[in-house]
Amino acid sequence: MSTPLAHRVRAGASRATIVAAIAVFLVAVWATPASAHAQLEYTQPAESSVLKVSPSEVVLHFGEDVEIDFGSIRVFNSSGSRVDSGGAHHPGTDGHAVAIDLPPHLPDGAYVVAWRVISADSHPVHGAFIFSVGTSRGLTKASVLATALANASGSTVVGALFWLIRFAAFAGLLALVGLVAIVLCVTPGSGRNRRIRRSAWVAWAVLTIATLLGIVIQGVYAAALPLTDITRTALVREVLATRFGRVEELRLVLLALAAPLLFLVTSSAPARGTRRGALVVACGLVGAGMLATPGLAGHAATGSAIVEGVIVDLAHLGAASLWLGGLTVLACLLIPSAPGTPAEPVGPIARSISTIAAISVLVVVVSGTLQAFRQIGSVSELLDTDYGRLLLIKVSVVVVLICLGALSRRLLRRGDVDAPASGRSPGRLTLRRSVGIELAVAAGVLAVTALLVNAPPAREDVNLPFTSSYTALRDQVNVIVSPAAAGVRNVLHIYILGPTGQPRAVPEVDASLTLPSDSIGPLSLPLSLVTIGHYRDSDVTFFASGNWILTITLRTTAIDEQVVPLPLPVR
Repeated sequence: MSTPLAHRVRAGASRATIVAAIAVFLVAVWATPASAHAQLEYTQPAESSVLKVSPSEVVLHFGEDVEIDFGSIRVFNSSGSRVDSGGAHHPGTDGHAVAIDLPPHLPDGAYVVAWRVISADSHPVHGAFIFSVGTSRGLTKASVLATALANASGSTVVGALFWLIRFAAFAGLLALVGLVAIVLCVTPGSGRNRRIRRSAWVAWAVLTIATLLGIVIQGVYAAALPLTDITRTALVREVLATRFGRVEELRLVLLALAAPLLFLVTSSAPARGTRRGALVVACGLVGAGMLATPGLAGHAATGSAIVEGVIVDLAHLGAASLWLGGLTVLACLLIPSAPGTPAEPVGPIARSISTIAAISVLVVVVSGTLQAFRQIGSVSELLDTDYGRLLLIKVSVVVVLICLGALSRRLLRRGDVDAPASGRSPGRLTLRRSVGIELAVAAGVLAVTALLVNAPPAREDVNLPFTSSYTALRDQVNVIVSPAAAGVRNVLHIYILGPTGQPRAVPEVDASLTLPSDSIGPLSLPLSLVTIGHYRDSDVTFFASGNWILTITLRTTAIDEQVVPLPLPVR
């Protein structure tokens, strides 16, 4: 590294430290506690309950504050006709709960409650359950409807566009911030390079367009509506009232502030002295703010240790942007110039960028590991959840990218990337191909990341309870095990409903557990009678994760008995 270049890097590093400190303070002020994907804790009426009196409302209680736009709660009878009075709302001041009013005196029969809310990380969460009034007449039809509503997914086209917009936003964000940082701190004056200037403005335009489209697509995506409803202005207003919408508005403001700064960075007369220092600090603050927006609207701002999570996410994206920005600058400088024009020397610049990339890799790995610990509770969750599997794919692609970077550094150590002046030396050509491949692989990392940010964190995914329902001796048996995880304090509920759908008292209900793979069991479970037809064990212990067998023995008369083994996956 040449002495002037080393001086510029050190000066840029000192300014970056000041910017980072200010950015951390601002992020800490902005970040507010929130949970991750909302988990439904309980409902009123309870799932599968049979009520003697028609309820006046349906209430769902979640483990976090939820937003109730985009559909909220709907109540159907077994024929599929909607019976609620509309107007979902938060009862009282409880942001964790969502309620909807019902007309007085619902006819006897089974009813389906379909719900859809927006969790703190801007992702929609939905489901369906059944309750009955007086009798469970129509339960079979209601079960089919509830299954269809619970499994209903939005438009495939909307989902694909949602992913594509997220990918474009990540690519534009990292390329813009990283490219400007490299130009200011490593290669002052290179902003005049036509390719670098064009790349910077393209990145700014891509991020701006992706942010605007993200606001529009969020409405139809969250509400599971077809793409034809994307022009509904009411949906856009609802999106802007959510946490996601407010963060996207913040990013648009920062992009507006970034435009004149980008003009100064890419101007023909680079700033010098105090003016350049002020430009670096201003660009750093705006860039840090933009890098914080994905975390503020996503997983980083959920769960525990919110401020720490957003700061780690900021460090992760900041290091990734320097990595991608350095590759972009190198690619622009390595592309052959016009015929007869001497090639620009890239050796000293490439070595400086290589050093920054090596440090960035270290920060990416450390911060990514910390993020994984926040979102994944155990090694098994890496294989048992979509989030874990996508994370493994991302890590694998990043490892490939690190290997390609090591190859580029080996080429730089050979020292022949700047000879001859024509720019056609074997070393330079090989380095150009290596950088091009690195950019392609980096695009793959961003594509996986766009999927990863939309997957529920593994910790939340595995907390879903085990549920099963079957018919035995003309009675309906509903089984719930929560959270169905290895360890103590699992809770088993067994509900017995008669042919008419009302809770039924039976002479005997027994339950036992076995783990065939480890030759454990059968272990008898001490059930207590909570109320008619409801049995519970509040302290079920699973000694290990695996495929357990829960065996339910139901005896309705002195001679009528049925034994049903249920496969029970334990995490």
